[in-house]
Amino acid sequence: MMRSILLIAFALLAVLSACKSRPPVSGGPYEIAFLWEYAADDYVRSSPAVGGGTVYVGSDDNALHAIDAETGGQVWRYDTKDNITSGPLVVGETVCFGSWDGNVYALALDTGELRWRYPTGGWVSSSPVAGEGVIYVGSHDHALYALSATEGSLLWRFRTMGAIVAAAALDGETVYVGSMDNYLYALDRDGGSLRWRFRTMGDILVAPAVAEGTVYIGSSDHKVYALDAGTGEVRWTHDARAAIESSPAVDGEALYVGTNGGELLALSVKDGRELWSFQAKAIVRSRPAIWRDLVFVGSDDHHVYALDRHTGELMWTYTTAGPVVAAVTVSGDRLYFCSTDQPGPYDVVRQVHAFSLAEG
Repeated sequence: MMRSILLIAFALLAVLSACKSRPPVSGGPYEIAFLWEYAADDYVRSSPAVGGGTVYVGSDDNALHAIDAETGGQVWRYDTKDNITSGPLVVGETVCFGSWDGNVYALALDTGELRWRYPTGGWVSSSPVAGEGVIYVGSHDHALYALSATEGSLLWRFRTMGAIVAAAALDGETVYVGSMDNYLYALDRDGGSLRWRFRTMGDILVAPAVAEGTVYIGSSDHKVYALDAGTGEVRWTHDARAAIESSPAVDGEALYVGTNGGELLALSVKDGRELWSFQAKAIVRSRPAIWRDLVFVGSDDHHVYALDRHTGELMWTYTTAGPVVAAVTVSGDRLYFCSTDQPGPYDVVRQVHAFSLAEG
């Protein structure tokens, strides 16, 4: 009898888990509607990339997953030998990413067939960026690599004194990258020669953002810096009150950046003045994404928030089963994000989430 009662209870738990409630459509001028969820076999700490009707995301199950953007079904998966926290990059007909096994991979978009692989000397958690046929990606071996996008051959390598854990940024003929040696580097894109470097007082764990001749970077020293993109001269600094593990997003008026104090800050791009702040319940290390008049961001408090980007007013919230640590991605009229769900033994694990975005 007791065994039957337990089986019924477990079955009810499974049903309740599978029937996870969806957030209501927000008020105001926008509609945000649930589309699908996808389960990997372990934590997902990689930001999604979209190309050719497919969503690509890495997982701690050591695999890159290709997911149908319409249905949420698996198209293919490619297994490496360690975790994938590097956000994939779609370049032409290939998808490029790094793995903790020390390799940079390029796969065929449609089949997942290996096109090339380049070995570095350390974990690759940095997300690659690309321009004019060149892939730029950092490694825990302290180096930034410039690789041929078609062949994966080494074009040049620049060594810093610390691990490079986040993506670089490109602007004109310069590539900008931060290192855990506390420096932001500006390098010549063609040969990797140093143009200038700027020292902060803490590790740089995030990607820079570049706009209108200014490069923006956050540091573990609790500060956000705006630097002249050509010279590295400081234009302004802002005390963020906590360390920064969130890569910034920028529009024509404001810079949006999360802090380890649980805030999302909106700062004036002109002078660094705080325009507004939103307080989450845990660290905000997810990179924000801008869509229309909204800014989306995830938090370690198991939520994704949509805020009015002009006022900081909360417009919509979605609750996950785990922290949201990777960048939120907006592609067209779709919102994608991943969560490092930590379910109980009878929960359904859903770690990649897709929503549609529309004006109401």
